[in-house]
Amino acid sequence: MKNWMTKHDVLTKVLSIIAAVILWSYFMSVQNPTRTLEYRDISVQLTGVDELNNSYNLKVVDGADTTVNVKVSAQTSRLATLTASQIKVQANVSDTITAAGTYEIAYNVILPESGMTCVSKSPDTITVTVDEVETKTVPVSVEMSDEAPDGYLFGTPELSADSVEISGPATILEQVSNAVVNVDTAGVKETVSNNYSYKLVDSKGNAVDTTNISRSIASVTVTIPVQQVKSVPLEVTISPENATDSITTSISPQTVEIVGDPSAIRSVDSIHLGAINATSAQNGDTHEFDISLPTGVALTDGQPTTATVTVTIDEDTTKEYTIDEINLEDINQDETATVSVETTSLTVTLIGKEKLLDSIDASDITAVAQLSSSDLSDGQHTIGVTISSPDGTTVSGNYSVTITISRDS
Repeated sequence: MKNWMTKHDVLTKVLSIIAAVILWSYFMSVQNPTRTLEYRDISVQLTGVDELNNSYNLKVVDGADTTVNVKVSAQTSRLATLTASQIKVQANVSDTITAAGTYEIAYNVILPESGMTCVSKSPDTITVTVDEVETKTVPVSVEMSDEAPDGYLFGTPELSADSVEISGPATILEQVSNAVVNVDTAGVKETVSNNYSYKLVDSKGNAVDTTNISRSIASVTVTIPVQQVKSVPLEVTISPENATDSITTSISPQTVEIVGDPSAIRSVDSIHLGAINATSAQNGDTHEFDISLPTGVALTDGQPTTATVTVTIDEDTTKEYTIDEINLEDINQDETATVSVETTSLTVTLIGKEKLLDSIDASDITAVAQLSSSDLSDGQHTIGVTISSPDGTTVSGNYSVTITISRDS
């Protein structure tokens, strides 16, 4: 190991490095030479902005975000700790500006320590544009993202403020045409009411840069009424109720279209016009009824406000039914007699209203043949049949069947 260190002269090299560090430290601490460094993109702070506004009603519209580059000269040890954030650059806009326009103004570089010097700056001046501050009132409009779903209608939007007052540079304010509130109405089926921010747009609907614009209010409450549209039938009642089999009505129009708040519309399945007195009604009578609607419900535009009801009274008619089941009732039976029915079916005619007769089936009609076998001799006999039919009908005609009686000898 010793031979290796001797061969490569390691000790000499280490001592040389130590000596160099000591000499550099001495030089820096004793001599401390002056150096110059450049600091880039330092933001310019504008002062006198409030004075400019208060005294001349002016506002900076361009140049407030300007940055500059500066070169600073100082002792090396001081520059070692200096950062760009410690350097302040200020320009007073109220010193020379008294009217709207674009100006080249000087700026000052403020360094954090004495002994530091700004040896150069770029650019030499900054460009600032100012404009007169004005106030303008613009209307508020609402833009809905989607149309109402099928069966619904959007009412006219209701706004907490129909207009807003804005203040700012005249050249920017003249671009503003109106304030627009965007409302998402996709799938909306209930009334919407919320607080919305708004954007300022020009006459073509393009957004205007509002950096230098102040507003009287930041948001607007928008209410969009939602109404449901529904087609419902018109109806009347017949009094008394048991007359409905013999009287029918036709209504013109049969249905109407109604509109209203969804909560009110959902409960309406039909519109009742009134009652028809069946006891005094005549065939062909017409009655006109006002179409009265529940609270919160209205007819859509163009719908009639009255309805005509025409009365039709069913006249009695007849209908035939074939009865295949004939019941025998032997009221005084001879135990030795055998009774058989030769008639297999009867054609029975009923009288009644057509609607009622059409609803009756042959199985609803009963046929009973009554006899006394003890009083009848052997052989064929014709006996009467009692026909029973549903309420509201009358049996037309008389009916009989042929029977045969036989006894064992």
